[in-house]
Amino acid sequence: MNNTPLEIFGKEFTLPDGSTDVLEPREIIYRENALADLPPIMERLTGGRRVTVVMDERSWGAVDGGGTILMDNGWDVTEVMLPDPEDGGYPVCDDRTKAVIEPEIGEPDIMLAVGSGVISDLTKWLACERKIPYVSFATAASMNGYTSANVAPTIEGVKTLLRALPPRAVLADPQILADAHYRLTSAGLGDILAKSVSSADWKMNQLLFGDHYSEQAVNLIAEIEPLYLENPHGIRERQPEAIEALFKGLLLTGAAMTLAGTSSPSSGGEHMVSHALDMMSTVDGRPHDFHGRQVGVGTVLTSELYRRVLALDAPDFIEDLPLVNKQFWGSLGPVVVAQYEKKRGRLLAACEFLSHKNNWDNLRAELAPLLRKPEKIHGCLKEADAAVTAEDIKCNRRRLLTAFRQAHEIRSRFTVLDLAHLTGLMPEAAEEIIEQWA
Repeated sequence: MNNTPLEIFGKEFTLPDGSTDVLEPREIIYRENALADLPPIMERLTGGRRVTVVMDERSWGAVDGGGTILMDNGWDVTEVMLPDPEDGGYPVCDDRTKAVIEPEIGEPDIMLAVGSGVISDLTKWLACERKIPYVSFATAASMNGYTSANVAPTIEGVKTLLRALPPRAVLADPQILADAHYRLTSAGLGDILAKSVSSADWKMNQLLFGDHYSEQAVNLIAEIEPLYLENPHGIRERQPEAIEALFKGLLLTGAAMTLAGTSSPSSGGEHMVSHALDMMSTVDGRPHDFHGRQVGVGTVLTSELYRRVLALDAPDFIEDLPLVNKQFWGSLGPVVVAQYEKKRGRLLAACEFLSHKNNWDNLRAELAPLLRKPEKIHGCLKEADAAVTAEDIKCNRRRLLTAFRQAHEIRSRFTVLDLAHLTGLMPEAAEEIIEQWA
């Protein structure tokens, strides 16, 4: 592949508070037989010889166990196998799963995650609690969390964001990524295409509230983005250059979150739609899809919502803020209300600030260049055979409509969903947008 900005890893960077740090992971290995690099990398990271390897049955099969090569090199290996849920499907990153596997971790000097999103997050969570290093061996180009300092678990049924530490090294074998279940790869595409909406939401928070915003973090994938955005059939056909571009783009968007000290560069209103679907599943037990596949659909919806909001010339902002539908959220209601209450001050401040037409016009002018048309995002996902409809993500239009309407309630972060509610476009516009795009 042509030059990509992966050289930022291992280099010093300045945090939003003015302090400096070295961007982890310090090593990125992407090559055939990358597993052979594990023993020397692990030896550089710790003086001990005890390692706990976290995996599930699928990732175990992809790398023939993962721990074998370490045992052959004199390591004391504990293997922890994540169980599949009793009702089928894939393991999830939540407090219950963590509690199940925690007694099996032992007392390692270092941990190794072999898998994709759930395994990466669980290992990150456990390693950071123990204040020990960990390494990630990626088995799918499925999400941008490999290099981030965030963990996104479900705790007591609520999607949460925890601050942790990135891995000390990330390894991946191109053939293993190409051979991954395609639903995982399509999830990675959905996750990375969220960037245009999340970047606009982040910029909006700077303009409205003076939040930190970094052009560097937003522009990290500018060079590599066309290699998958303009080549979705290459993703579908598992072409090496397209899969490599997708994976490295995901690594860079994960790094953007570390550089920014927040998940805002890669998570905005489109992610709220996915989180709402997950939380609805917690309430009623119905299945949901992979995070990135839901995010891709949410990105199309929120891109269209942005288009409609920014087309308003001089909106009248509502005087009475919408209330949380506590009954809808059932047992999760109190937590949702608490999150929304944290945002109330920003909702009021946004209404006051944007009621001045010059401020509204400036906001429109600043955000428009960051956004992509929903047609572009939808076309890329569709050509890549990724999720674009409600049916594709294991729900129906009515359920997706409900998530779209309620998603603004679940987090304290201000997004286009909130802006649309303040202008009066939502919830009324939701049904028409769902009918148009999902």
